[in-house]
Amino acid sequence: MEQRAARQGQTSAVRGKAAEGREVREPGYGRLQQLLRDDILEGRIPAGARLKVSEIVERYQTSTNPAREALQALEGEGLVVIMHNRGARVRLINEDLVQNIFDIRGLLEPYFVRAFVEYATPEDVAVLKRYQEGCQAAVDAADYPSFHQNNLAFHDFIIERHFNVEAVRIMKQHNGWLRALSRKNPLTLAHMRRSSSEHWELIEAVEKGDPDKAIEVIERHMRNSRAVFLANMRRDRLRDAGEEAM
Repeated sequence: MEQRAARQGQTSAVRGKAAEGREVREPGYGRLQQLLRDDILEGRIPAGARLKVSEIVERYQTSTNPAREALQALEGEGLVVIMHNRGARVRLINEDLVQNIFDIRGLLEPYFVRAFVEYATPEDVAVLKRYQEGCQAAVDAADYPSFHQNNLAFHDFIIERHFNVEAVRIMKQHNGWLRALSRKNPLTLAHMRRSSSEHWELIEAVEKGDPDKAIEVIERHMRNSRAVFLANMRRDRLRDAGEEAM
């Protein structure tokens, strides 16, 4: 009976209200895609839940066409599985998926960083420093939201300077998933300090025109980030398993 109730709860999970405090207005499919993505990655719509167009229309105060287009776009991102005659369901976001994402990032981040070292202008370096100064100020103030914002800007700036638009698209898609997950599990102050220190090392390597050092730093940065994400997901999984057992 409990398993049946859980499945029924999953099936209708999308019927609930959108995140509390969210402004209610009819979104276009791009905005709706973002709202659905956030609700999936932050657990408000659980893995395996059915995504009915009628329930999306009700939940987000939208219409049928944007709902269908948003589901198709999320299928393209890999967050939603659409099966013929069986509708759409949320993909399972688990540790294996995050491992795969970081494997891809491990290939792309050095690629982006090497190009940035080779082509960055003094003005580019100044912008990167400004974002990092924001990170450092946030660390000093123990202000995670500010750190998160400046950290995103720091990494996005490096990525968006690259000429390979397909690689940038893949990276930004994966970053969107990880960023939504990171809002659920903010960094500790110790992790913020380590991340900020690695940013300064990266800037120093860029200023010296040393791509090998820059790549060594970004690879270490990615390893540390992977470890934090997986540890948080493992902790959440064990906690949820314990709650279900009770």
